[in-house]
Amino acid sequence: MSRSAIATLDPLRRTEWVVGGLVFATVASTTWGFAGKASWAPMTFTVLAALSALSALVLSRLEGRRFNGVAFLPFGFFALMVSVSLMNPSHEPLPGKSIGWSERTTWVTWLPATVDRATTVSETLPWLSALLLGAAIRQAEFGRRATRLLWAALLAHGLLVALVGAYFFFVDRGHILGLVRARHGYHFASFVYRNHWSAYVLLLVALALGFAFSALRRWQGGRGRLDATVAGFGVAALLALTLPMPGSRSGLLIVSGMLGFAVFRIGWVLWRARTVELSSPLVRLVRVGGGLLLAGLILAGGVMLNRDTFRPHWVRTQTQIKGLLSGAEDLRMSLSRDTLQLAADRPVWGWGVGSFGLVFPVYQGDYLRAPSGEITTQVLHAHNDWAELAAETGAVGLLALIMPVAFLVIRGARADGVMGSWVTLGTGVVMAYALVDFPMHCPAVLFLWTTLLCTASPASKLPLDEKGRPLPAI
Repeated sequence: MSRSAIATLDPLRRTEWVVGGLVFATVASTTWGFAGKASWAPMTFTVLAALSALSALVLSRLEGRRFNGVAFLPFGFFALMVSVSLMNPSHEPLPGKSIGWSERTTWVTWLPATVDRATTVSETLPWLSALLLGAAIRQAEFGRRATRLLWAALLAHGLLVALVGAYFFFVDRGHILGLVRARHGYHFASFVYRNHWSAYVLLLVALALGFAFSALRRWQGGRGRLDATVAGFGVAALLALTLPMPGSRSGLLIVSGMLGFAVFRIGWVLWRARTVELSSPLVRLVRVGGGLLLAGLILAGGVMLNRDTFRPHWVRTQTQIKGLLSGAEDLRMSLSRDTLQLAADRPVWGWGVGSFGLVFPVYQGDYLRAPSGEITTQVLHAHNDWAELAAETGAVGLLALIMPVAFLVIRGARADGVMGSWVTLGTGVVMAYALVDFPMHCPAVLFLWTTLLCTASPASKLPLDEKGRPLPAI
């Protein structure tokens, strides 16, 4: 065995063990805590994120690694911006009324501000914790082996959540984990909103397909077996089958596209294979056709299994399509339009983190209102995370969040390893999904997304052989 091969088998560094364990604990505990909506969840994920950062700093220092100040810069800037806004409230409650705000005359207009301090503190905790968690991951500098172990643990945990969710779906779908009544029925497993589970599954499916195509690449290089890809594709298919259960139409559509692309890709690889095992065109045709048939049977079985629960959502989709064709405006488009108007009125610093639900009624158009004009449904989120962030943090805060994300996405997209590419694809899909929903306001999704985004590019760093040349990527 060469020295480079032995190096890849070296035990994990203490920093990787400790920080990786804390990162996993943060994602797992938040997921089971009603996706971060339980009363104890904010304190838990905030403490765990802080411990992750502290451990990364102390242990990496003991290992002789330098402080990565750039990784902590987004957290520091965002924390400073929020701190200033808490000292500069722009509104105060109307006297004698439980609902309503009046603008203060003494607030400084050219500094960050907020409408309500308590709301800002509460809504800021997930964002600060995610930024701190990402900084801890970057500081720890996970190697490829540590990254793969962390990803495997996250994928196994996600599959467990899916299986528990499927159990309660058939046994007691009216309660979340059999404990808490789901008021609107928008839940699956520990999630209180179905599209948040969809975003979570999007990330897990990308992770599962990354493992599958990594095994496929090893087989192509003569370093593995073709049947090693079954586990990754099987987990991806099982996760996809849970999406129709709570009735997530958008999630099912996106995941079906991802699986369709994956099936086409592996079919193309098998068709072009030139190994002794697949030397005959007839054998290649049978293998590819058999794989496509199996994938079709799995999807058909999932549709049949969920036909009764998914039918009402299909009818709702048809109604929405008819409305759009007749000239009616989609509700999400109306929300995004009015949210952007909200952002335009405070373009630099925004209204303050968490202020959207307090200010939006002033900008809300003629929808979700009674004939008298009274608002019938309180809008808490814009169903467009990027527009809502622009309204709450302004152009400065939005850029401070997007710039490091764009940097990591670009690095991940240039990854040589197929797993890093698939994981980056998953994070990018969720970012696009955030244009029509609010997955980033679900702490479980936010922390899993942050973890995958911050580990994708380090995972692309390849070990070198004796001559300094990179070993084949997987």
